[in-house]
Amino acid sequence: MPAGCELLDKKPESGYLACFGFFLGAYTKIMNFFRKGCLSVALLAMLSGCATNSMFVSYPSQAEKWKATLGNEAASAGTTQKLEKATAGGDGVLYLQELGRVTQLNGEGEASRNAFADVVSKYDAEDASAKIQVSSLAASGTSLITNDNARPYVAPDYERIFTRAYQALNYWAENDVTGTAVELRAAALEQRVSANKREKEIAKAEEEAEENDVDVSQFDGYFQGIDAVAGGVKASFQNAWTFYLSALFWEAHGEYNDALVDYKKALEINSGVDMIKEDVERVSNPRALRDSDEGMVAVLYEQGFVQPREEFTLPIPTVHGVFSVAFPTYAIGSKPRPNSLRVLDSASQPLGETVVLADVGGLAAKDLKERMPGMLVRQTLRATAKYNMQKQANDNFGLLGSLSTQIYNLVSEQADRRSWLTLPAYAQATRFHLPQGEHALVLSTPAGNRTLTVPVVRRGLTVIHAVAVHGQLITRVLPVQEGPL
Repeated sequence: MPAGCELLDKKPESGYLACFGFFLGAYTKIMNFFRKGCLSVALLAMLSGCATNSMFVSYPSQAEKWKATLGNEAASAGTTQKLEKATAGGDGVLYLQELGRVTQLNGEGEASRNAFADVVSKYDAEDASAKIQVSSLAASGTSLITNDNARPYVAPDYERIFTRAYQALNYWAENDVTGTAVELRAAALEQRVSANKREKEIAKAEEEAEENDVDVSQFDGYFQGIDAVAGGVKASFQNAWTFYLSALFWEAHGEYNDALVDYKKALEINSGVDMIKEDVERVSNPRALRDSDEGMVAVLYEQGFVQPREEFTLPIPTVHGVFSVAFPTYAIGSKPRPNSLRVLDSASQPLGETVVLADVGGLAAKDLKERMPGMLVRQTLRATAKYNMQKQANDNFGLLGSLSTQIYNLVSEQADRRSWLTLPAYAQATRFHLPQGEHALVLSTPAGNRTLTVPVVRRGLTVIHAVAVHGQLITRVLPVQEGPL
């Protein structure tokens, strides 16, 4: 080892912030190493300490590992351990969401309930912190000289709502009626408070854009792909599938007013769905429901995986010139098409076909678009900060100093592509009525077919939860719901 390079024999602590802290702390020494002919060693050491850090590996690449284990009991144990280990960091809430979903689909009900309970605890802590913390979008700390991946992950509203819905299904699977009701009401509350919260966030971002002289409208032409993926989604926090799930539950337990409210909310979001129109009409006449001799069967169908964010280069004009920065986006070309699930009876007669109630990729794209003003402010400030960092290094250490910061800036320029990636691409549903008794049903999808025998109770509700991933159909029949709460 060349003299003077002893420090480089020890790798810095893993972690993006540690990586940059190492860079700053050892900056002068590294420049001295440069002068001693240790340029290659110094650069390699600086980068090797960060090379295995998740901040330099796109989140979608990481997610592929646990997405591949869904429905594979043999592979689930290792995945669970990795996700559990990752929950301790700044992105803990994201990994917990993935953990709750992975364990749910792998049939580990208790583990899923525990994971989602931890997720909700983090939501509560985050909300409490937001009430007492006065911070600026521009005051992003280390992220201003790294990238947005250095910021702790904050779950968007649509992810929070799915967490509540999945936890409701977990309690439903245990026939815990009270727990199910609590989570369904929490999901509805999340959707009610999200509207006001999001309006305030957007207003805050616009205010900071004005304070920092950032014209966000100049970038509109770069985000047409996001608009195309969002499609007809009105707001990222409006989830008709969750409202529909809730309405089914209330109806089964004779809470017709609550059911009517949630059916109407689902219809407001998806006004063209005839099935929901029929549901509204049905629960508007509760006497007819009480006289029915049949029971209801509902299929909650989740198709595939939500598409991940992609990365593109965005030119950011600053007082120092135009800088290219990495920015997240969605591409319409990678968005999957919806495929319905058909339900047949034992004689191959059609009973129902699912319709899309939540375009999850659209919700994710809409959320990204709503966050765009704040992200653009940070990117503009980041470009300026990185320029100043490079200029100072050049002034203090010459060409070699400028080179080191150029390399750092290049490696650290990564778009924030984090999002909950085991969510479905589309959440769909159908329902139909059958006479009381046992019924053999065939679920038919492009991912495969599944035959199930399900119980039907007079005036009760039988729910089939079906998830299509990796060419297979994961199914479970939830306990029948009936009678007053």
